[in-house]
Amino acid sequence: MAKYTWDEQRYKRYLREGRGQGEGKNYKPWIKVQDFPSKGWSTKAPGWKSNRLHHFMSQLELQYFYLLEWSDVVIDIREQYPLLDFSETEKISEELGIKYPTDRETGFPIVSTTDFLITVLSNGNKVNIARTVKPSTELDKRRVIEKFEIERRYWAARNINWGIVTEKEIPLTMVKNVEWLHDAHQLVSTCRSDIQELTYVTAVLKERLSERIKPTHEILRELDHQMKLEKGTSLYVLKHLIAQKQIIVDMSKELKIGQIVVEEVIVNPQYGVMTS
Repeated sequence: MAKYTWDEQRYKRYLREGRGQGEGKNYKPWIKVQDFPSKGWSTKAPGWKSNRLHHFMSQLELQYFYLLEWSDVVIDIREQYPLLDFSETEKISEELGIKYPTDRETGFPIVSTTDFLITVLSNGNKVNIARTVKPSTELDKRRVIEKFEIERRYWAARNINWGIVTEKEIPLTMVKNVEWLHDAHQLVSTCRSDIQELTYVTAVLKERLSERIKPTHEILRELDHQMKLEKGTSLYVLKHLIAQKQIIVDMSKELKIGQIVVEEVIVNPQYGVMTS
């Protein structure tokens, strides 16, 4: 497998490819999973808010991403965001009296990245915040802290709030719940049910859940049987409704099929065109 080398040629290619540029579905992360095919844990995941694939270099990044997906105030998520102004980051390093990171073989300056540049709605305005995700055990390493200080000053110069997120700030139960719901955010035709049928099932399921007569798992089982649906279809629709926040549940508790308690059913006549 070819060894990864960072040099001016690769840097210019990334710029030509539009990496680190754009917003929403048009954003391209500076670092992609395929750039480091043999380097540890990495993965990609589709985004609810962005309608594109996101690239993550650690499990902690993925977990934090799920929390951002669930948040009502987050409207865009840009991962592996580059600090492209070399002159500025190198100047910050010089001021701090620390060595700026360079490639060991080529000596070419490495483009520092912030794990997440997040756009949130605050008092009706779009505001960007920057977050770096790191295990708490890494925070006692001098070199890690030096790199973080470069990031902090870079974003401070742009009046952008920067912070560190560790595993201590990530509620795993909520993360697992969002992960469980994630592939049901948009209804997709199955081998036995098309969108039209799934939309109808959505309406019926919401009506039955709002009656609060039977436990949720019994409603799901009966609906599959009565409508001659493939087993699990009603559960899929339920996950969709929770993901779209048309059905309110306690996300701080593990969503076990036999224990899901519906707290509220949101009335929305456009069952097939729901937005979070």
